[in-house]
Amino acid sequence: MSRPKLLFLATEDWFFRSHFLFLARQAAAEGYECVVAARDSGALAHFDGVRLIDLPFARGSMRPWELGSHIAQLRAVIARERPALIHAIALKPIGLLALAQARDVPRVFAVTGRGYLATARAPLTRLIGWRLQRLLRRELIDACSVLMVENSADGDWAVGAAPLDSSRIFLMPGAGVDTDVFTVSPEPSGGPIVVGVVTRLIRSKGVDLVVEAVRRLRAEGADIVLRIAGDADEENPGRVSAEEIARWRAHEGVELVGRVTDVNGFWRHTHIACLPSRGGEGLARSLLEAAACGRPLVTSDTPGCADFVRHKETGLIVRSEDSAALADALRLLAGDGALRAALGAAARKRVVEGYTEAHAGRVAAQAWRRAMAQRAGRGAG
Repeated sequence: MSRPKLLFLATEDWFFRSHFLFLARQAAAEGYECVVAARDSGALAHFDGVRLIDLPFARGSMRPWELGSHIAQLRAVIARERPALIHAIALKPIGLLALAQARDVPRVFAVTGRGYLATARAPLTRLIGWRLQRLLRRELIDACSVLMVENSADGDWAVGAAPLDSSRIFLMPGAGVDTDVFTVSPEPSGGPIVVGVVTRLIRSKGVDLVVEAVRRLRAEGADIVLRIAGDADEENPGRVSAEEIARWRAHEGVELVGRVTDVNGFWRHTHIACLPSRGGEGLARSLLEAAACGRPLVTSDTPGCADFVRHKETGLIVRSEDSAALADALRLLAGDGALRAALGAAARKRVVEGYTEAHAGRVAAQAWRRAMAQRAGRGAG
């Protein structure tokens, strides 16, 4: 007897591999055949139990004729594959699934953050965000759909004043972390204090703010350096320009190392993890990974970041867009090794107790069961 299909929708196969491969394992454990529809870069070519369907989504494009083509392709995939359940990951797949109107299939709408739609002020971008919000609210009226979010602010944005049974809203602990892979190591001894940032180089991440904070501290004579791991995201409308990246490189004590594959190794050579986000996060994976490695966290008071970091317990929270406050927090941690150790240990404990891949997998499985139960109930009625 064939297994029911669980169809995941994502923009990129590499994004599914880096953040959500554990969902494929969870799906298999729940008895599903796992199918992923995303743009094919070869990232999933050698993973048993995952079948990829190439859908060449363009993440940064909102051109109507391209959206129309994507919707038609998605409808064709759904008609051909006949999935028992569809799980859309992130806003663009959510929007496409909503526009495809596949209401005869149970659906999970997983908001993993609102990205530039949450921070941009351009009228067209705000209109797109409003339209997507309306689409999602309309689709959530269907009892066979459930909502998955990584912070409460995104839940409020998605639901608004419309009534939605709380049993159909699931709070995910981000993408979860494998704490056997991300392990604690002693912080570096000797040399400067190293502040680490792991992120895509897009404006919403606030990397320019930590560059300025470290510049201030070095001007004071602090022995501190900033190490940035990540590349510019060329398809993101909020990408940092090559000219600005060049200006960062010109600052003494600022190192850009590009994309790293050994993130655990990156944190091994740092003292402090920083992500001064301007907003748009779901629950930042870089914070979870740094916490799992026992590093103290410095972040902003934005949704997702402030949901995970506990001020003065697992790290320090500063006002968004405030490089002076960020410098104060880094100065405090740079000068107090005992405080860094205490916050880092508490950060690791918080991950272990509620933010692992196992925790995230269990929440996803609950969402799948809820959507499927609603479908069964409607069929019985």
